[in-house]
Amino acid sequence: MENIEKIPHTKEFRKELHGVYTDAHADKDYLTLHERETEHNKIVPSLEEAIRRSGLKDGMTISFHHHFRNGDFVLNMVMDTLAKMGFKDLVLAASSLIDIHKPLIGHIKNGVVKRIETSGIRGELGEAISHGLMDTPVVFRSHGGRAAAIETGILPIDVAFLGAPSCDPFGNANGYSRDNDDGVICGSMGYAKLDAQYAKCVVILTDNIVPFPNVPFGIPENDVD
Repeated sequence: MENIEKIPHTKEFRKELHGVYTDAHADKDYLTLHERETEHNKIVPSLEEAIRRSGLKDGMTISFHHHFRNGDFVLNMVMDTLAKMGFKDLVLAASSLIDIHKPLIGHIKNGVVKRIETSGIRGELGEAISHGLMDTPVVFRSHGGRAAAIETGILPIDVAFLGAPSCDPFGNANGYSRDNDDGVICGSMGYAKLDAQYAKCVVILTDNIVPFPNVPFGIPENDVD
């Protein structure tokens, strides 16, 4: 620390007003952006690790969006992983369920999914539920009604698993990629915004990690765990 007393007129300053001089910047983080992206990011090595860190427990509510339509492999992948990890009695609050989500039939039968709240169910999954697959009735809401239920706490979400075509290391997620126009694109991520804002934990799943900052973003990093 510098000898502050050597500076002229310092004795004229009252310590009770200005405090005692300290080398306050000594512990400042001087890492470059690249170093922060590499060492202090939100990337985890596997989906299983993300699930463990999320604090998910049996009986909790999980959510998904349906921007990828029949190209959505995210929900099925996550549900298969949850089944392998032994989770039971989960509440599934997907924004909508369609033909590609047929594997949910098995997860309902094996007890991984106990209840569903959504905006629509189509395909074989819808047929199976209509013919008595589930003991508990499904709660259907319009897209706007679902958003309102999340915002008001009627539909609390414990962990949101949100697929994104691009995401930077800190969680800024988007429905397209500036760096790879031939990659996956889903456009606006509006269905997932309320999930990201109100879920207790938010997991972004992507196959395209891009440099920070991924702007303009559909979901900001402060909403992502």
